[in-house]
Amino acid sequence: MNDPDYLAGQIGIFWFVRWKADLRLLAASCPVSDGEPYGDMMTYGTGHYTTWDRWRRSRTARLERVIANAFEYEEWPRGRVSFDMIRNGPLLLCDSQIMKSDLIEIVLSRFNVSSHKLTLDKDAHYKSTEDIEAV
Repeated sequence: MNDPDYLAGQIGIFWFVRWKADLRLLAASCPVSDGEPYGDMMTYGTGHYTTWDRWRRSRTARLERVIANAFEYEEWPRGRVSFDMIRNGPLLLCDSQIMKSDLIEIVLSRFNVSSHKLTLDKDAHYKSTEDIEAV
């Protein structure tokens, strides 16, 4: 885990949510160095369900609180950015709806991650019911 370009980045979880006709990225993250080891990965320790539930009660994350109280956590396309310690690069797993270059770029920008050494894959576990293309 010695790639200085990636170590400046973040790991975490995210959702794309359509709210008031705008597509919004909601995310929770931490520096790679603050992550939790999970096998060969360094990952964000808090999962999607726990984060969504915490946002429901938040007094500071206003937009997240409103959205989390309007929907269930699995309704919107979601994903995770982790760090593969064997490959020494980021891993992005996400709902198939997110597998579009413009959305991937939004995620990489939010997590301050370059596409260098990026592994990108769909994850059947991240299957949403809402369509982010619907207006």
